[in-house]
Amino acid sequence: MLALAFLCLAGAADAAVKGQGGWRLAETSSPYLRMHRDNPVEWYPWGEEALSRARAENKPLFISIGYFTCHWCHVMERESFRNPEIARLLNSGFISIKVDREQRPDLDAAYMSFVVATQGYGGWPMTILATPDGTPFFGGTYFPPDDRANAPGLAPLLRKARALWDKDRRHVVEMSRQAAQQVKQTLAATPLAKLTNAPVEQARRQFRAQFDPHDGGFGLAPKFPQPAQLLFLLQDDDRHSAEMALYTLDRMAAGGIHDHIEGGFHRYATDAAWRVPHFEKMLYDQALIARAYLAAFRRTGDRKYAGVARQTLDFALENMRDARGGFHSALGADSAVSPKQPQQTEEGAYYVWEWKSLQQAIPDLALRQWAIARYGLKRDGNVIEGSPAELSEKNVLYAARSEKELAEQFGESAATVRARIDAVNRLLRSARRTRPALPRDDKIVTAWNAYMVTTLVEAGQLLEAPRYRRAAQETLQFILDKSYDQKRNVLYRDWREGKRGARGFAEDYAAMAEALLALHGLDGNQVWLATARKLTDAQIARFWDTAAGGFYGASADAGLWLRDKPAADHVIPSASAISVGNLLRLGWLTGARDYAEKAVRTAAWQGGVLRETPESMPYTLMRWPLLMAQAGASEGRKSP
Repeated sequence: MLALAFLCLAGAADAAVKGQGGWRLAETSSPYLRMHRDNPVEWYPWGEEALSRARAENKPLFISIGYFTCHWCHVMERESFRNPEIARLLNSGFISIKVDREQRPDLDAAYMSFVVATQGYGGWPMTILATPDGTPFFGGTYFPPDDRANAPGLAPLLRKARALWDKDRRHVVEMSRQAAQQVKQTLAATPLAKLTNAPVEQARRQFRAQFDPHDGGFGLAPKFPQPAQLLFLLQDDDRHSAEMALYTLDRMAAGGIHDHIEGGFHRYATDAAWRVPHFEKMLYDQALIARAYLAAFRRTGDRKYAGVARQTLDFALENMRDARGGFHSALGADSAVSPKQPQQTEEGAYYVWEWKSLQQAIPDLALRQWAIARYGLKRDGNVIEGSPAELSEKNVLYAARSEKELAEQFGESAATVRARIDAVNRLLRSARRTRPALPRDDKIVTAWNAYMVTTLVEAGQLLEAPRYRRAAQETLQFILDKSYDQKRNVLYRDWREGKRGARGFAEDYAAMAEALLALHGLDGNQVWLATARKLTDAQIARFWDTAAGGFYGASADAGLWLRDKPAADHVIPSASAISVGNLLRLGWLTGARDYAEKAVRTAAWQGGVLRETPESMPYTLMRWPLLMAQAGASEGRKSP
């Protein structure tokens, strides 16, 4: 591949001043971009200004893609983008573009497809070298500033890239064109000719094969919560499917990925047992993981699942909600180690405990014994071997013993055990809140807020909690007021401090329609239904693939080298998967057959995935019986 061939070849001014370094990022709405405004690198946000200059000066693009709570994005910013020599190489030889993947999921998806195809893996920060029109010719993830034993350095990479560009740019351009074409061919799909139950049955088999019977979840570490998988398994009639999902939810709730003190879930666990997390908290995780626990409560009636869902939603309402309405995107993982050292940050500093800090937080020795037993606390730390060096001799809170085991150990009643745990948690919470605050990404992303609205609606109904219903209504109205142009029927991706981001993507339209339909189901308000229909019609007009069916992630006018059309669900369900449910429901509510027929085409277009890895499309498979019925009805109408 081109990437491998390429590798084989292969004091800053105050940038807040206009015309110096990263000044162009200072007024953007992205906190991630703004954190690079003082770099000596002459950053541009993605847009015509940067691309025009690259074409005019015939320079390759250096594109760096990341997000605010990404730990290694912060590391690369400190190591490389503040480095005067790397800034000199970038400023003289490239046009440098910074991208917030959360604001531009279309760019992220396109370039990630290239990185995975050429390197066999992906991640963030994502590093791209591209021709002036944006077509990539090299891609990777994190690079240290100079060569290390296990990784090439950014500075040598830039020198080789520029030398290759100067020596034979025509060859580079042609190779980039061929590589892009190969990526497009890889992503091409063949629709299913007929919907059968085979994908559901195969998905069940795959989940059973991948299930970790010891720690729950699927596959090896690192382990990400996969709410779409859990929702499918909990809805499935197969008893074993539900057992896998429930056990996974039990292990997650006990693990360090779950914040036992303030509620909410971290982004993923670095180990198989869910004990040591990567500490950022994302809004979409709170919304979708809470929805999975609500589904577990609905399936079993066990109130422990309702309790985790409630605790997660309450955390988001108390800690991630903007004072004006809507929810912030995320809380970062890296924070100051102490108020006296605000510039010294470490991952997890807000959450982890040294032995001395535990003694100070819980001075009563008897109560401290309860904390030690509950959370597996140790004088020399309880993190497992292989954890980041920053966590050495630190304690991460996880439920080492269940309440039943604590009752047996201490010879106390269940009520006493619960009271002791609550007392421990109150003291730890009080101590933790004296620590330096976590960094916050306060942009309000349309799709992620819509996920929270849908979950709050479900919580309001299932938990008989009017406050969740009110929060859902208020949040949805906020998004409609701030990020929706009603006259033009246009959604925007995000809003921050009075500024709208880019025009919305298929995910935003689909998630908003889902939230509107959920609220309509709750209160019968016809305005919600009418708006859901308007947004779905706009989504069809802007993102529908008229040839094969299904939805592109971005509109045609984005002008990207690759117009991605995602089918697989990841931590977040794909736009197409969400749309299947919306289209089926709109078809039923309005009587318009076209909606339901488009639902079938949306499900069927990715035939290769459904035949080979249907477990990657669980959110679509949740609607499979309805889709099969609709497909049969459509065929019946066509028959003479």
